[in-house]
Amino acid sequence: MSHPIPSAALDDRLGFLGTSGSGKTYNAGVAVERLLKRNSRVVIVDPLGVWWGLRLLADGKKSSPYDVAIFGGPHGDLPLNEHAGALIGETAATMAESCIIDLSELGAKRAERHFMTAFLEAIYRKAGGEPFHLVVDEADLFAPQKPQKGEEVLLGLMESIVRRGRVKGFIPWLISQRPAVLNKNVLSQVAGLIAFKLTASQDRDALDAWIEGQADKKQGKEIKDALPAMQIGQGIVWLPSHDILKTATFPQKETFDSSRTPKRGEKKKKAKALKPLDLGALKDRLAAVVAETKANDPKALKSEVFKLQSQVKQLTAKASAEKPVDPNAIREAEKRGFEQAKKKLGAAADVAFKKAVAKVLTSTLERVGDFGKALAAELKTAIAGLETPSKLLSFTPPVVSVPRVATKSPKTLRVAPPQQVAGDGTFTAPQMRILRSISMWKALGNERPSRAQVAAVAGYSFSSGGFGNLLGGLATAGAIVYPSPGFVSLNVEGIETMTREEGAAMLMSVLSNPQKKIIGAVLNGEVHDRAAVADASGYSATSGGFGNLLGSLSTLGLITYPSPGQVQVEPWVQELLADVRMAA
Repeated sequence: MSHPIPSAALDDRLGFLGTSGSGKTYNAGVAVERLLKRNSRVVIVDPLGVWWGLRLLADGKKSSPYDVAIFGGPHGDLPLNEHAGALIGETAATMAESCIIDLSELGAKRAERHFMTAFLEAIYRKAGGEPFHLVVDEADLFAPQKPQKGEEVLLGLMESIVRRGRVKGFIPWLISQRPAVLNKNVLSQVAGLIAFKLTASQDRDALDAWIEGQADKKQGKEIKDALPAMQIGQGIVWLPSHDILKTATFPQKETFDSSRTPKRGEKKKKAKALKPLDLGALKDRLAAVVAETKANDPKALKSEVFKLQSQVKQLTAKASAEKPVDPNAIREAEKRGFEQAKKKLGAAADVAFKKAVAKVLTSTLERVGDFGKALAAELKTAIAGLETPSKLLSFTPPVVSVPRVATKSPKTLRVAPPQQVAGDGTFTAPQMRILRSISMWKALGNERPSRAQVAAVAGYSFSSGGFGNLLGGLATAGAIVYPSPGFVSLNVEGIETMTREEGAAMLMSVLSNPQKKIIGAVLNGEVHDRAAVADASGYSATSGGFGNLLGSLSTLGLITYPSPGQVQVEPWVQELLADVRMAA
């Protein structure tokens, strides 16, 4: 049986809609098999844990030809936790293989939402323009018509990907059993509908906005009226740009039907255990994320502090009831208790943290070969920016006022807030250069520049110990914070605020003439061949000097490589420097 969706339509934004058990996920899987067969890259978001069957043939015993990596779930090659969204998003955006993101074992909706927000932000930011399909099952979970508090950012990311994602390479497919609760701004962007059985009138009515732009009311009514009577695996295929509107029956899958629910009394067909794929260093990176998250978990630290406070209160009350207590003795005892807790918690957390980081570096260096030196420098820089667990425990223990006679309960412990740091000239000249660099990036719209960007403008090597020490001093003083590993943000008042024009002038002042020539050669925003850029700027495309110049501009975030052998200026640079006269 031929497939009712033509090959040319597989690269359209599609919506697969139908009630539970109508065949929407199954038949979307048939279409995904066609993508995998032609070596298209597919990223599948699977909240229900039903897509893993792509790795097996229909009999559930033999491996399929599709080496699709599975992150999370009971059949995953790697486990997931709610804090790994950004790492998995970056990985999915840059890996050559297809993958399934199985969210079925994340547990609470909050954890699922937290993971998906970081995942979508990272995959959108890292997507390089090469086409790939993003298949989102149960899409209404991430793009609800009426978002609750905390869901607005996630909905915004889904809208951005569906509306404007094509330029970044996204080809979204949305699967939902409840069109009525799927956000209309998202659903309206699909170019074609594959509608299976829909019995609820509100779900059929949700198609009105999409139908109005494609057919007259009479034709739309006929289509909606036909949906409740659809059989399993039968659906209406409506592809206006391909002049297709028909009722069709879909062919069977070639891979295992892992989404099928057994009928009453039927024993569900078992499949063999999947043979795990070798995902190498990614396992170590995920382990490091888990270790870092646990070590920096504020809830765990607050819980430990609360226990200590309770113990202090109990001891104080007991001692006060027996005899008058020397307040100084209580303060000294409390201080010793906090110091012991800091040492105990800090030492244990630091050991686990350092082991995880060392494991990441060692494994990565073993796998990347000649590229190891550059990558190691990046990793060491990112790791240097992380707050170690013991630093999080470095606070001054609160002071308790203890009565000489036990007539009242001891006062509640309170931790004094840190004093605000002012940029009033108390910083050294090197520190001020770093603060001005961060201020410049902030003026250009980047409130969290990378360490490499800050170092380049301030005149330092981002991997040097001196630069790391300067950042450490500023962080200790409260002048900067690390919003995420490898990035910094300004956290001090009094530093000179730059205008956007002043920021642009400062950026131009730190660029060398050769760097300006290369920027000038690609400033029109188009994608250029590396050889053409080298020729236009007076260099040999194969020379080490030209490669170093490109690397320095990439580190600054001014250029990007859409694909091997190509160079393109970042859009914000083109806009910023549109009226700036480039050096010849």
